[in-house]
Amino acid sequence: MTLSFRNLALLVMPLLFFPLSNNIYLHSDPKGFTWLIALLITFTTAVTFYTRNKTVEKKAVCKAKELTNTLKKLTDSEDKLKTLLVNLNVGIAVFSPQGELQLCNRKFIELGSPFNLDEVSPIGTLIDPSLNEDLPKDLLEKAIVHYINEEGQGMSIYEFPLFKVISTCKPLHKQIIGIKTPDNGGVRWAMGDYKPEFNETGGLSKVVVTVVDITDQKNSEIALMKSETRLNAFLKVIPDMFFLLDQNGNLIDHYLENTIIPSHMQGAFMGKNVNDLDFIDRYLSQITIQKIEKLFETGDIQTIEFCAQEHGKEIYFEVRLVLWGDNKVLAVVRDISKRKESEIKLYNMSIYDTLTNLYNRNYFEETLNKHLNKDTSGVGIVICDIDGLKLVNDTLGHTIGDDYLKMAATILHENFKKEDVVARIGGDEFAVLINHTSTTDLSSIVAKIDKSLELINTEERIIPISMSLGYAVGNGTQKDLKELLKLADNLMYREKLHHRQSEKSKNIQILAKMLEARDFITEGHGDRMQELCGKLAEGIGMSNNEIKDMHLFAQFHDIGKVGIPDRILFKPGRLTRDEMEEMKLHPEIGFRIAESSPDLAHISDWILKHHEWWDGNGYPFKLKREEIPLPSRILAIVDAFDAMTNNRPYRKAMSKEDALKEIINSKGRQFDPLLVEKFIELI
Repeated sequence: MTLSFRNLALLVMPLLFFPLSNNIYLHSDPKGFTWLIALLITFTTAVTFYTRNKTVEKKAVCKAKELTNTLKKLTDSEDKLKTLLVNLNVGIAVFSPQGELQLCNRKFIELGSPFNLDEVSPIGTLIDPSLNEDLPKDLLEKAIVHYINEEGQGMSIYEFPLFKVISTCKPLHKQIIGIKTPDNGGVRWAMGDYKPEFNETGGLSKVVVTVVDITDQKNSEIALMKSETRLNAFLKVIPDMFFLLDQNGNLIDHYLENTIIPSHMQGAFMGKNVNDLDFIDRYLSQITIQKIEKLFETGDIQTIEFCAQEHGKEIYFEVRLVLWGDNKVLAVVRDISKRKESEIKLYNMSIYDTLTNLYNRNYFEETLNKHLNKDTSGVGIVICDIDGLKLVNDTLGHTIGDDYLKMAATILHENFKKEDVVARIGGDEFAVLINHTSTTDLSSIVAKIDKSLELINTEERIIPISMSLGYAVGNGTQKDLKELLKLADNLMYREKLHHRQSEKSKNIQILAKMLEARDFITEGHGDRMQELCGKLAEGIGMSNNEIKDMHLFAQFHDIGKVGIPDRILFKPGRLTRDEMEEMKLHPEIGFRIAESSPDLAHISDWILKHHEWWDGNGYPFKLKREEIPLPSRILAIVDAFDAMTNNRPYRKAMSKEDALKEIINSKGRQFDPLLVEKFIELI
């Protein structure tokens, strides 16, 4: 039974107070007093021990409770720390001084391992939210082959930051490593801190590694780097100049690579205002400031074009102003000289005739339209047409025809003023618009043009150049210039008809000169052809008029050969297949020439078909028998006989008898059989 302090006091208190109440007892018996003192001492000692024991007991209980609470807090803290390490979005690992993985959380495996979690450790260990302590010792060695540095190069195990820390015992911070994923070849990027810890003797005890996922950041950096690389490459290849200005037009920065501005002069721009730049005149600088103000007002891109001089050559620039942030302007300056040249070229093509360099029809009509509803008084129009240009093109070729057009343009250009609008408005037609003129003035100009034509035609020329002109001057009664143009055009055609009548007889002479120029009627060929064709025509009963036409046909049947190049026409050897095909074009060329001449038009069809064969193997249409005109059949026999009995560039002449044998052999194949019989009789 436990003796409490209250029970002890009840036991001792009567013993203390009883002797004190009995003085007799105290005075009469000294031993009793001694006994009392001993009792008091005993009581005091008991009380003291009791009190001390109760205090110790109380403290012990408190300490026990405190220790219990501390242990509970430690347990809770450890659980929280463990939970924190497991759920932390940072990989944490502890490595031994030998580089063996001793402890890590799940995130470290996820970040640092290129393998699937199942391949690294048993499923239960990794899925269970606890720290992993039973990982394979060679895990790092297996993983290192998939690690790359920031440059994308592979790493050896000694280049790995962990082993650098182990070898140097110095911490490393912000070490970036790429982990290639074997499955898809992607790269996961991690940044880690490697901190060494030491034991009591100063030796390395472990290395604590913390790793964070920076894949998104790294990919952004890589994308940004690629973008910057592309931008730098782009900037290097473009010749544009870039200037950064403030709102007041002060130059803050610039990029002037690959521009016309030398490198030693580029620094002179910095800090200057556009008003202080030497190569910008006052007007342009004011326009620039105004455009900057408008840019900040509207936010719309502003454009400026200006021209500068370099070594006496004009260089065109375009400036584009765009907002850069809240209070800056980016000016992109581009050399647009080539574009301007193209624009000028296109514009010139739209208003000028490329062959003659005169204005074209579009420009002339636009000029006429500008005079709508205006007084026509004193406005003159001249219409000019080259006579016989079709004949020139068909006989001498379009190159010579173009030369005729150029000569006509030169004559007009020289005889009219610079401010007059001289234009080519058709294939062979020209027009001139003159302001402040009179009929007398235009008559004088036309007379000068006629003299220029006479001077040009004094040169040796197969077909002389001739022009028909008509002109009219407004008197205010015309409603517009188109009415005046029509009047001048009618007058030009009246003169053209007069030229046709007066020069009609010259056509035969001109064509004959053309034949002479190409040696087609030398050595009696023309005369022999006319004589034999006339005899054969007479022998089959043709009329006198038909015989005359046969003479004309015999003379000009090969007129188309003026369009065949000399290299083919006078080739000493046999013609190639391509050359022969080109030679076969001469009937068609001759047809066009004859059609353009009133004196030969009626024999043009004979000229076209004089190389057709009786059996249909001729050209150009492969006609047969009577489909071929009779005059063409007659000429085919005569022409073949004369060709065989006279020298050619590619062979010598045959005898008359041999030629007739060839004619007979070709009877019914190349030649009309009846006409061959008649021809043999005549010969």
